[in-house]
Amino acid sequence: MKVSFLQKWVAKLTVQQKDVLLGLAILLGLAVLYYFQWAIYLTAVPDSKVDIDQPERFFWWANDSRSYQAAGDWIFGRTESNAISYRPWLYPLLIGLARTLFGTGAENVLWITQFLMWLVSGVLIYLAVHHATHSIVLSMLGAGFFYLHPSPLILTFHGMTETLNILLISLFAWVLTTDRFNRLFVAVLLIALATVTKPIYLIYLILLVIFTLRQDTGMPRSKQAGWIALLLLPIWIQLLLSYSVSGRFTVSTIGGYTFKNYLVADVYMYAEGTEWRPTMALIEDWDLRQQLDFLWQHKRGTLVTIRSHLVDANMWTGSFFTLGEGNRMEGFAITINAVTSYLHLIMMPLVIYYLLASRYTENKRIIALLYSCFIIQWLTSGISTGQEDRLMMTAIPLWIVTYLLVFSAMFKQPLPPRPMVAADPLELPRP
Repeated sequence: MKVSFLQKWVAKLTVQQKDVLLGLAILLGLAVLYYFQWAIYLTAVPDSKVDIDQPERFFWWANDSRSYQAAGDWIFGRTESNAISYRPWLYPLLIGLARTLFGTGAENVLWITQFLMWLVSGVLIYLAVHHATHSIVLSMLGAGFFYLHPSPLILTFHGMTETLNILLISLFAWVLTTDRFNRLFVAVLLIALATVTKPIYLIYLILLVIFTLRQDTGMPRSKQAGWIALLLLPIWIQLLLSYSVSGRFTVSTIGGYTFKNYLVADVYMYAEGTEWRPTMALIEDWDLRQQLDFLWQHKRGTLVTIRSHLVDANMWTGSFFTLGEGNRMEGFAITINAVTSYLHLIMMPLVIYYLLASRYTENKRIIALLYSCFIIQWLTSGISTGQEDRLMMTAIPLWIVTYLLVFSAMFKQPLPPRPMVAADPLELPRP
């Protein structure tokens, strides 16, 4: 009997490798069934804004998705638009390419592509956890929780950046757990790509570049800086595109808009009792100094608003896209976000202790890089509201891998030996 290439390949695998593939195969099979169970259900829910039979009906339903579409059409010369100045180029390029190559079938292609991105993101979480812990059980739990979460799943049906963003962050987590000698350089490239998908990573990118430059990589500093400058090419492209439209070198103008119309406006509403849209008109002409002065004069209102944004609006909330009367996914999203909010509260002191305690050394740098990215993303989300869990669900790979690595290392680390204490000759023997 002729032996196939696949059979030969499987025969060369070790028992451990076969177990890893078995766990992954089981997980992927169940993830696909789980995904299409929800897809069929949501298609039948009235006004759910999901239709797998005709994806084009609701793919551009959200206002943000139409601005990404406009930026993509601008890249391919089909429209006049300034959307590229606040919608960085990577996701619009994907949209514009699909619309150019597939025409009316673009939405079907984009939906399937985003489904595959979602699937691969779970695979990368699985591999990242296994690389770092060598535990198939923990790997399945981590990837399984990602697949279970309704928010990343439902965004695959819409023209939004979150699915691509999650894929890039999952790649980032996986790369950090590998033994590649150049993994920090690859990490810089991935965060640069994530930044031109969602500018929320810009602060972390700057810190990661500084951290990488300070590492001893065995090459001259000038060569190291040159490589990083090359890896930041996605950022240079966005700066040029933005300048060509707005006359400003900026990754995105959306940050200033969000800061004024969500944070400052919310503090104004808290202080003056106004409504949101009239407030936007009242502060329309305020420059940055006026905005900062107002926040400083209303310190309590600012702190209350930021706390509300961080917890109530971005973490302990539901999904903006679980629509439709009687949609069971809505309650599921709220419940799972409430559970993860408590999980973050429980794990924060444990992660900080792990990073600061000298007795723990395993994967400490990986954990520090992943957790700092998560914390910075969470803190920067405090300027925005009204999107429910959209801003924070892209951080799911970061905290899943972090928490499982800390959990694994803490339970695996042996306790230090107790010091020998000489017996007191005056001590009476115990019964």
